[in-house]
Amino acid sequence: MERLQALAAVCDPATKADLSRWELPPGARCLEVGAGAGTVSRWLAQRYPGGEVTATDTDTRFLAALRHPAVRVLRHDVRTEDFPCGAFDLIVARSVLCHLRERDAVLARMVSWLAPGGRIYIEDPSFFPAASSTDPVVRRTGRAITATLATSLGSDVETWARSFPAPLRGLGLGGIGMRVHCSTLTSDNAAGAAWRLSMTDLMPVMDRWGILPEADTAAALAHIARPGFVDVAHAMIGMWGVLPSDRRTRRRHLVDQTR
Repeated sequence: MERLQALAAVCDPATKADLSRWELPPGARCLEVGAGAGTVSRWLAQRYPGGEVTATDTDTRFLAALRHPAVRVLRHDVRTEDFPCGAFDLIVARSVLCHLRERDAVLARMVSWLAPGGRIYIEDPSFFPAASSTDPVVRRTGRAITATLATSLGSDVETWARSFPAPLRGLGLGGIGMRVHCSTLTSDNAAGAAWRLSMTDLMPVMDRWGILPEADTAAALAHIARPGFVDVAHAMIGMWGVLPSDRRTRRRHLVDQTR
């Protein structure tokens, strides 16, 4: 939970700024896929008090405290479980698709859940700033995290988000756009906490797979925690698009493609 809260502290301001660009219709139906600690779902419920927010995750333990009359918490696997066509006016997924091997097919299915005029917002990390750092410890650690997630989960935190907004093209959407946000990485800010907690979680896997020995990970943790340390953390890249109101036929076609 502490790691999710640190990541939310890093990512929420930019995510909310992006989502604030749009005014949704009264009674807006919102979906957050992979809601994590629920901070974005709670914010959506407060922003659209007359609407309904569905917060999903494969593990809903950290959503237990998300009590709001407009929020429905649902255990749901976006890879295998569906929603009705046209069910949502806004779909949000942050740090989800990058970890799924079938990310392109899942994205197409998610678009099929949009109502006419509905918007989709996808945000994922890319470690290119850290992997090219002038600090050799940060550079090696960033590359090790990228390799560990790819090996253990099939994640792509290197090239997937760097390809944005191309994955949305060809899905019948208009108004496609993107945004890149890089946080400062220090010993005492939220990004530093998120890095330390993530590295600690990944340490046994890195060692077991021979990607980064545990002693080297421990040394990297001490390096990042030292007073005065500063660098650039990984990038968070967002992309979005809107399903035109006259594209019902296209949406049905997308559903057929994913079955």
